[in-house]
Amino acid sequence: MSVYRQLISTVSAVILLLVSLWLVISVHTDRSTIIKQMHVQAQSGATSLAISMTEVLKKNDRSRLGVLFNAVSDLGYYQKIYFIDLNNDRLIERSFSLETPQVPDLFIKAVALPPIEARAAVSSGWSRIGDVVVVISLRESYEQLWQATLQKSLWSLSMSLVAILLITFIIRLRLRAAQRGKTGR
Repeated sequence: MSVYRQLISTVSAVILLLVSLWLVISVHTDRSTIIKQMHVQAQSGATSLAISMTEVLKKNDRSRLGVLFNAVSDLGYYQKIYFIDLNNDRLIERSFSLETPQVPDLFIKAVALPPIEARAAVSSGWSRIGDVVVVISLRESYEQLWQATLQKSLWSLSMSLVAILLITFIIRLRLRAAQRGKTGR
């Protein structure tokens, strides 16, 4: 193998390795950000529902409680929302269909988002009545992470190809200049 091909192969391998490492780190960072966002969304949903439930539970109005649960479920991507009393009995629950994310199974296994659940205490005056629990659906998060990964991969590979072509051109020019220098002496 010529020196030219050895140089091009080595430089190409280094560029592709660096880009691959950057992509892995980037996906890990995006994953961490999405997990934090889901925790905030879950806690926000649980807290707002708990605050809203206080008045409704004082009046023991089951129909308004159902309306509250439906309203909160429309605000976010939830898998399940339920209220448990102090005896750990579920008084009301809303579960939503678990749609499979439109991403490859291998990606789901590689990224493996944890289940996200948040609780908020529901009280009446100074007395605690129970807890409202919100469980986030992971489908949307997987799909967002997959789209971001595809876009970053496309851009990374494009920029790598441009860099490799540019370096190939520069090495070729330098080697030709070196050859001319040898023959000219």
